[in-house]
Amino acid sequence: MSKNPRDARRTARLRHRLHDYAVFLVLVAICAYLSLATDTFATADNLANVSEQISEVGIIATGMTMLLVSGNLDLSIGGMVALIGVIAATVMNGYSMAGGIAAAVLSGLVLGVINGLIVTRLRVNSLVATLGSGLAFGGLAFLLSGSQPIVVEDRSLQILMSTRYAGIPVPSYMFAVVILAAAWFLHGTVGGRQLFAVGANPEASRYAGIRVDRVRFIPFVVTGFLASLAALILTGLLDTADPSAGGKLPLEVIAAVVVGGVSIAGGRGTIFMAVVGVVLIGVVSNGFNLLDLDPNYQSIFTGAIIVVAVAVDSLMRKRAAQATATVPPGAEADEPAAPPLPAAARPRIQS
Repeated sequence: MSKNPRDARRTARLRHRLHDYAVFLVLVAICAYLSLATDTFATADNLANVSEQISEVGIIATGMTMLLVSGNLDLSIGGMVALIGVIAATVMNGYSMAGGIAAAVLSGLVLGVINGLIVTRLRVNSLVATLGSGLAFGGLAFLLSGSQPIVVEDRSLQILMSTRYAGIPVPSYMFAVVILAAAWFLHGTVGGRQLFAVGANPEASRYAGIRVDRVRFIPFVVTGFLASLAALILTGLLDTADPSAGGKLPLEVIAAVVVGGVSIAGGRGTIFMAVVGVVLIGVVSNGFNLLDLDPNYQSIFTGAIIVVAVAVDSLMRKRAAQATATVPPGAEADEPAAPPLPAAARPRIQS
């Protein structure tokens, strides 16, 4: 007997859920192992340090999640963070810390707008566009800094980022606020639902009246703003703006969100999944340090886990598509894949 089409769809959804929870279970298993293998992993100080270390990657990962959900990618975040840090440090040394913070936020928004316009207006593939803009941003950071790190004379930012409340560092609180705001937007607003729709099927979204270019533009601006927060954290913790600081950042961010289960093909992902991926990568990095292992193995592990995560996502998408294709017309009416937009919230069809 042939398998019931609705059962096939349920099986496909179950595979996705198992994939999501599997990553969480892997994280729990690694934490349990490190707790037994070392005397320092489960201490309050070490866990606080881990939360501080992942805050920079985690903040940008929330923006990357929105980008991937909408079907885009941003490889410029390394050069972006470096350039924003140089601008912030320069303004802080010349004027004030408040002026430097304002300059960092403004420059992050501007760089995000530039990426968004290149992709949505010039119709350049986001991977190619942000790869090029990232090289340009990084080169500009070296030019403005004279290829030398800029030491921040006013230590107020360093004191702020090093402060702990209830044993938890300020960057971790910033990460928590970003998580809550991003989760609310992506999973609790019409704009967030439109990101999923555009990422899953941009043409169908366009026919449904969604302004696809505007929806795709917004995550680039959000990512630029989040890059400014990450740059301020990095500059504050180091008390220095290093033009080469963001070299590995794109790899770390993409590894975290993809490992967490956010689909690189678009249309699927949650902030929770991204956070689990960020924590997993951070815990693994911390474990390598505590076990005194060669850091080169960490690069091998990160690269391998990206390939495996993308391969698993591709396989699951293929099986889900096959399951959906077997559903006869009208069979899916009693189990909609996603709730429709409320009539009042649907944008009008654009000519």
